[in-house]
Amino acid sequence: MATNTVCGVLTCSDGTNIPLKAELAEGTESDLTTDTAYSISVQQIGDYAQGKTVTSGLVTCDNGVAYAYILRQGLVAAIIPVGLKGSAFEASSLCAPFTLQAGDKLRVMNNTAADREAALCVYTSSGVSRIFVVTPTGGATNELVDLQTGNDIGSTLQSQTIVKAFCTSVDGSKIETPGAVVVDSLGNVVGAVPMVSPGPMQPLFNTYRIPVNLNFKAQFLTNS
Repeated sequence: MATNTVCGVLTCSDGTNIPLKAELAEGTESDLTTDTAYSISVQQIGDYAQGKTVTSGLVTCDNGVAYAYILRQGLVAAIIPVGLKGSAFEASSLCAPFTLQAGDKLRVMNNTAADREAALCVYTSSGVSRIFVVTPTGGATNELVDLQTGNDIGSTLQSQTIVKAFCTSVDGSKIETPGAVVVDSLGNVVGAVPMVSPGPMQPLFNTYRIPVNLNFKAQFLTNS
């Protein structure tokens, strides 16, 4: 399995930065740790900067990337902006400032250029961050499910409202819906998040107001 060097930076409210760098396998979610050129030893972000508040950041990969997030006690605690080297252009703001604790890890899905994994990254009005993923294999309606539980979006975010989101996918013209659409229990579209390929353009959070309830689904249609 090929590896490549994944880099990044997290900016804190006190003006300090957390430098990130690791050699990570493609196609496997992995820990992105501190850059030893600046931190002396390899450390997880929570151990390196315990008590500091992260306000913005960026993680860049060589060929493909689906998502990056801070993991705390088994759940997505904060979503970190992602992009590819050469096209990512800003360490953008997090949805909300996030104060690190010992044990917090930064997880990254570093992909090949051809990997079709799509990821819908959302933040709700209740302050909840979640990631929903699927890898299309042909022409189909593809449901995005919770990265950690495999549940549909309605089960994970019941009675919440998505207020910020972005969605990554390399499928381009294979997509035949206006991005990732959220549908209610009757199949009515209640919101849509455009899908962006990280190669040509850095995905950025945009503002939405998408209600979510039980039996809602996040999905998109592909033609091949």
